[in-house]
Amino acid sequence: MKEIAAEEIQDFNTSLDRLWARRDLVVLATGALICLRSIHRRAALIGALPRLRYAVISAEDYVLGTAEEVIRDAVRDAARQPGVRVVVLYLSCLDILVRPDFADIERSLTEETGCMIRCFFRGPLAKADALSHEPAEELLAYLPPEEGEVVASSALPPPMSDAAGVVDVLRGKGTAQVLVTPSGCRTALARMDLMPDRHDVYALIPHAEDYVFGMEETAAAEVAELAAEGRHRAIRLITSPVPAFMAMETAPILDAAEMHGCRGGCSPTDGFHDGVFGVAEFLQHLVEEAATRWKEGGQTVLVLGYSPLLFGDAAALGEASAALADLGCSMVTAGSDALTERPAAVWLVSAAGTRAAAWLNTRYGIPVVRTLPLGREGRAAWRAELMGALGRANDAPSSVDVLCAQRTAHPERILIVADPLAAAAIVRLLTLHGWQEVHCAAYAWSSETAELYRSAADGELLIFQTAAELQPAWDAADIVIADPILLPAMGEKRILPLPSGLLSGRDGAGAGSGVLGAQFAEVLQGFLDNSKIMKC
Repeated sequence: MKEIAAEEIQDFNTSLDRLWARRDLVVLATGALICLRSIHRRAALIGALPRLRYAVISAEDYVLGTAEEVIRDAVRDAARQPGVRVVVLYLSCLDILVRPDFADIERSLTEETGCMIRCFFRGPLAKADALSHEPAEELLAYLPPEEGEVVASSALPPPMSDAAGVVDVLRGKGTAQVLVTPSGCRTALARMDLMPDRHDVYALIPHAEDYVFGMEETAAAEVAELAAEGRHRAIRLITSPVPAFMAMETAPILDAAEMHGCRGGCSPTDGFHDGVFGVAEFLQHLVEEAATRWKEGGQTVLVLGYSPLLFGDAAALGEASAALADLGCSMVTAGSDALTERPAAVWLVSAAGTRAAAWLNTRYGIPVVRTLPLGREGRAAWRAELMGALGRANDAPSSVDVLCAQRTAHPERILIVADPLAAAAIVRLLTLHGWQEVHCAAYAWSSETAELYRSAADGELLIFQTAAELQPAWDAADIVIADPILLPAMGEKRILPLPSGLLSGRDGAGAGSGVLGAQFAEVLQGFLDNSKIMKC
């Protein structure tokens, strides 16, 4: 067992770097979302984003045998990019496990596309494979001389994976999280989606034979050793693509933890889904489990959908908690605090909490507050909705009273790309200040996340999975409020930066981050000031 800590990429002489040194070569990454995330990060750091493409493959594709056709289509698409002469398939662990016809992919697609297509075997399963595989130097040596350069837009950044999302949201004291994964997946987590303050995340160290005979025995032994140290009250497994594909049995592993006095649990993530969906699944399980032993409720407000990567700086929650305390209420956050009593109300802060909030409302009639207190007007609206949910009279002025009577009408068309709850808060404020052309969009990696966004949306929402689906709205906008990481894929635009951990990892989280954070407040206030808004 190895404890995982946040780290930065230090080595820029890897196989990937050597492949990308060739300017007419595109690396086509395959595998699960968790595999693609760190590859995109490295490409961004070395300026190789135009020479990176990835295949969006589902877990079902690998199970049903359709992954090879998805890969072939992605190769054809990569080969069509201007300036491409070589496409290197950067194969994942699952590709090595399921064994598509690599030789035929190289031969037939080289002939079909006119580009040289080569497969590169990487990762721990490539090293454990019975067959030998050529290193990057040998692969490059057999290619024709470099000619020209790839000229293409970048691919959309792959969002945070479900496994990383659960790790980020689960912060209960005394709980150890164990990532069951090959080494590449844990490296992706450490280098992008693990906050620096985390000290309770561990990784299983599998043996080569575990990929053939199963991981259960190794996992049980290592979990038992961790539990025997006596430092944790609970151990939760976080699964990833390989063990999910191998249908790893978690019961004997959890039994090993419980034999040493640790409560065992498992988050059945598969690495193919994004963090929004992974956290949504986890939170629903969490509240359903907690509800079986709840005390009758007092004046607790339950926060659903919060984590630093999904929402931003916790300081905003601290301010809300102080406001609740003035009302005689306490605030608990799902994933961090013990859920001991039935809440009087739920405060939904991101789409990841939508499913759990709906279940609590349907099952127990618990009202759901959906407003985020953005700006003076937003704080008034949040308090009004909260007071209504708690069955109390609202003694605060309405948002209309807060605004000046005179407002300037603004013709600019604004596009907001963000979580639907965050977008709704921004729309409310901009509309009150005179903007009428404000439109919202959200990036969904899968159909499951798209459904969560639809449930969370308050009004019209463009849900996109590809750059082409977002492009018309992006081009039509005069101003975009979004994570700047989208710019290489979507094109230059006047942007009000709203970084998100979902896309930018821990670079988009931390102090002052998020829609309620100090950084965006400064950006937004500067925008309003420059637009000559008449303020009270």
